[in-house]
Amino acid sequence: MTTLTTTTEEPALGTVVDRMARREVAAHFLIPADQPPGVIRPPAPPMAVRIRTCPVCRADSGTFRASGIPLPFAEWRIVDADETGAGDLPTMTLLGCEWFAPRALLPVALAIERFGPVVASGFRSRAVALTELPGWPFGAALAEIDQQEDWLDVVLAGTADGFPARTACTVPAASRPVSPAVTWGAYRDSLTARFAGPHASDTDDGRWNARYLEIRRTTAAQTLRGYATCPA
Repeated sequence: MTTLTTTTEEPALGTVVDRMARREVAAHFLIPADQPPGVIRPPAPPMAVRIRTCPVCRADSGTFRASGIPLPFAEWRIVDADETGAGDLPTMTLLGCEWFAPRALLPVALAIERFGPVVASGFRSRAVALTELPGWPFGAALAEIDQQEDWLDVVLAGTADGFPARTACTVPAASRPVSPAVTWGAYRDSLTARFAGPHASDTDDGRWNARYLEIRRTTAAQTLRGYATCPA
């Protein structure tokens, strides 16, 4: 991943960051229409998780496994890049230095459940999507990822068709850095969400990440108070 620079005009970049934050909140408050209160849904659908080596810190599947961080759902399993037999499963690709909280991946599980096991050739984190945009200015890269997350609109709409045809879908959620957590400080840092992945979120000394987290917090608070700014 090359160093990302902020060359997009700040108002335009701010609009994209705000929209991505609100989209994650919408996903967090996603409640399936066919789920009455108190009813437990079936287990999450199976998924193959591929861990890609981070081009910045070189963390890989070994790093992820050694961290002891569990996958979000018991039905998901890590597969090696050359492993066969997972071709009939949907896939999620992460960098070796990041992890997701289960709630962040609820729309992925619902998309698979609603549209079938191969709704796309794979889901991937924002950090993985950024590695596929080498040399792009930060603002332009975020604008591209913003468009790659529009599949969530179909899930939020509750329809049973219309899932966008594409080779991969970027997950609209912040991830957290993998840490051996040998100290309290390291453990605390591992819980800090990074909206564009463990490294790109530090662009401009983390100013955009701070903005993202603030918009996410205030939007969630407004939704809980009944001033819904996203589908819930």
